[in-house]
Amino acid sequence: MLAIVPVKGLDGAKTRLAPLLSADERARLVVEMLDRVLAACATADAIGRTLLVTPDRRLARQGLDVLQDSGSGHADALELALADPRAANGALVVMADCPLVTAESLDALARAARPLALAPAQDGGVNALALSSANGFRPRFGVPFEVTLAQARTAGLEAAVVDDPALALDVDRPEDYERLLASA
Repeated sequence: MLAIVPVKGLDGAKTRLAPLLSADERARLVVEMLDRVLAACATADAIGRTLLVTPDRRLARQGLDVLQDSGSGHADALELALADPRAANGALVVMADCPLVTAESLDALARAARPLALAPAQDGGVNALALSSANGFRPRFGVPFEVTLAQARTAGLEAAVVDDPALALDVDRPEDYERLLASA
């Protein structure tokens, strides 16, 4: 299965964390979280290849496939990545700002994808999903979990819901950052 990891880039990263962190600290946080997610992808049994989707070439890593997107947001980046031929035999999407993710959590998500598995975020969205095959379903990100679930049902897909604390935390807001610190 192909792992797809979208990341916006370093310029203007995580602006909602500005009350807590400087621009340099926010950029370092983005890199640290991305590296944790990529490490989990690299050691997950279900993942054979990882595709980093970003407008920022500075985030490219040695030996990693990179798909450069326009920088217009995760929705467009994921639309591009899921249409890529490398995703034809299944894809697992995990957001780059999920610092608690583990290889085991990604493997569990992939196993649950018959044909689709969704991992809800603490903030009400979707942080990760797995599709057993590219069947034309294009999930929308940045919308409430229930919208994604309804979209799947409308497309004729029954989604497994994988409630996993390792996939639930994404760091966008000051309270998310505090949760990350508390989990360390």
